[in-house]
Amino acid sequence: MRSGQPCHHPGSVPMIVRMKLNQIEYFVVLAEELHFGRAAERLHRSQPPLSRQIQLLEAELGVDLFIRNAQRVRLTDAGRAFLHEVRPVLLRLRQAADAARRAAAGETGHLAVGATGSAIFGILPHILRAFRARHPGVTVELQQAPKGAQIQALKDRRIAIAFVRSLTEDQELAHDLVLEEQFLVALARENPLAGRPAIALADLAAEGFILYRGQSWPSIADQIVHHCQQAGFSPRVVQEADDMQSAAALAALGIGVTLVAASLSQMQLRDLVYRPLAGEGTQPTTRLYAAYRRDDPSAALAAFRRICAAEAATEAGPRSG
Repeated sequence: MRSGQPCHHPGSVPMIVRMKLNQIEYFVVLAEELHFGRAAERLHRSQPPLSRQIQLLEAELGVDLFIRNAQRVRLTDAGRAFLHEVRPVLLRLRQAADAARRAAAGETGHLAVGATGSAIFGILPHILRAFRARHPGVTVELQQAPKGAQIQALKDRRIAIAFVRSLTEDQELAHDLVLEEQFLVALARENPLAGRPAIALADLAAEGFILYRGQSWPSIADQIVHHCQQAGFSPRVVQEADDMQSAAALAALGIGVTLVAASLSQMQLRDLVYRPLAGEGTQPTTRLYAAYRRDDPSAALAAFRRICAAEAATEAGPRSG
């Protein structure tokens, strides 16, 4: 019988570091079966490697864990004590390995998502619903903010992905196109143009415009100005707003008119109407992008981007339900 207290020399590597995980697993299975043949079968190993690993573990511990004879295998007192302590450790190690695999697959963790308010009226709810259904172990935190604040939050690593209406030139960031949709005219119900089924952009030349920049340049406001100039006029800006939905709310008050993404028409206000743009040829559109850091290795982010791509493809065709 070996001594129950193994000897350590100053500067030696702690014993637990040298003990191999497969040796612990082999020990637990053999302690449960108390039969080398059955234990080897459970482990999908032959008996000689099993026996060898148990011997190495006993040598490492400096104690005998089993009493072996031709008739039976029994645990020693040291073996029973070791089994009592090591069985929950092995369970935790298995749980840790499973947690690591799930995290690597993007199935667990935390994902902070930034979004402009207007995105909440469009494809984003579908993306969030689909992601939560497929990755219930990932906690999703949604933060609503203008584009400029979202970009800064991305750079500060406070969020992982941001839904914005215009690109940024920051080389640290990459962008996925999520949605392209038509512009609508948002104006007060009392405006004479509201009686038309569709409004030509050129017919808005005499109207005051409400623009929104989202605290960033370039912005969707620059896109609106460009479309107006393409129609032959520069818009007369009478009010600046923080975001698209605020601009629409101001339009309902009769302060001016604005252009908004078609999905924002889900926001219904009593004195606000939405009208499509009239005219031949391609109509002006607005795009929604998902921006993220190029160097972000998050598996949860990669899984979220895959959901974005799938929902974008669905949005491009007819959506069922």
